[in-house]
Amino acid sequence: MPALKKTSRTKARAHGGRPPLGDEARQRILDATAAVFLERGFASASTSDIAQRAHTSKQTLYQLFPTKADLFVGVIGGYTNSLFDRHVEFVESGNSPRETLNEMGSMMLGLFADPTFLALYRILVAEAHRFPDLAQRLWFDCMERGYGLLGNYLRSHKLGGPSYRKTARKFISFVLGDFVVNSMLNPDTTLSPRVLRARVSEAVDDFLDLYSQTQQKGRR
Repeated sequence: MPALKKTSRTKARAHGGRPPLGDEARQRILDATAAVFLERGFASASTSDIAQRAHTSKQTLYQLFPTKADLFVGVIGGYTNSLFDRHVEFVESGNSPRETLNEMGSMMLGLFADPTFLALYRILVAEAHRFPDLAQRLWFDCMERGYGLLGNYLRSHKLGGPSYRKTARKFISFVLGDFVVNSMLNPDTTLSPRVLRARVSEAVDDFLDLYSQTQQKGRR
């Protein structure tokens, strides 16, 4: 799982309370959380099991993640933030939209090609009806946030629109296509990095072809 950003101990002390755990300790908790969820599912997993697996106290666990839902969101966020955290870099980059969209698309598809992320996603889908608040929170924290950031990038390059958020959703559907469903139903199927890159490249080409034609029609 991608490492999380460092937090300033000095800043934390200025606001009172204990200094936050270091990146290594925080990552240990998230790794333990993922392992317990994968073994027991969301409903059967307990914070006691997670604290024991992470070699930490429940008090420390609750300080970082007050609820079990917070733990699940923290684990998923460890993956999605690796993409979201690069938003400013993507917007300010001098690379062409084709290059940047290929990189974004590869990171998106790479999430669902990661066995651990995909297994966690299966847990979410399987238990969403029992824990709708968790599903809704992940939708807003991950999908809706992703649509917004991608929409901002597309707006900065005047690609798509007038609803850039809608255009962002279309780009993601171009990239993911039926890949997620196939991966969910055929968990033993693996694709090489070369095949994944080719799939993303084709999706980006189709997306750019569609919107370049749309823009040309709009200028007539």
